[in-house]
Amino acid sequence: MEKWTNDTVNRTVMALVQQLTKDWTKTKVHSEILEIFMNMRLETKNEEEYVNLLLTNVAFATESSFALQKIFELILLNKQFPPAEAVQAWLTDAHEKIQEQLPTLRDVYWKHFSNTKGEENMKRKLELSYCPVLLSNRIKTDFIFAFIHEQNQPMMKDFFHADPKAVLEALHHISGFFASMILEGIDLI
Repeated sequence: MEKWTNDTVNRTVMALVQQLTKDWTKTKVHSEILEIFMNMRLETKNEEEYVNLLLTNVAFATESSFALQKIFELILLNKQFPPAEAVQAWLTDAHEKIQEQLPTLRDVYWKHFSNTKGEENMKRKLELSYCPVLLSNRIKTDFIFAFIHEQNQPMMKDFFHADPKAVLEALHHISGFFASMILEGIDLI
């Protein structure tokens, strides 16, 4: 087995993410993202409610991204493949905890985004923040479930010999990069 350098980790994670997303078309992903935004618009009565829902969703998605990283870190540090049901339970538990903390989290995210001048600019900044995090989370989730899948374990166990921080960083950056590339050219409403 080749020594796990940061470059090896990055190239391997890149190849795996590429494999996971190879059937994703920009048109389909853009359509799914736009549908999410349309549903958010339908759920809200006015622009202020829409911006508040966007803020809540940005907070939830960002915190979910951190939770996905923690779940993957746990897998790497324990050097074991948990069953998919356990990973799903961890994810559900993390989402419940995030949901409980949303009022406080919203305040933190509000402070971050409130320095944006004008409601239209703030709305745009929130939309542009939400899209890549949402898609990156989907990539991370798919990656984790593919990682623990029984058929993939013989190949994936080699990751247990790599520096967990390097693997986590690679997944975080590469999923974000792929999300940005897939979202390039999306025309938000």
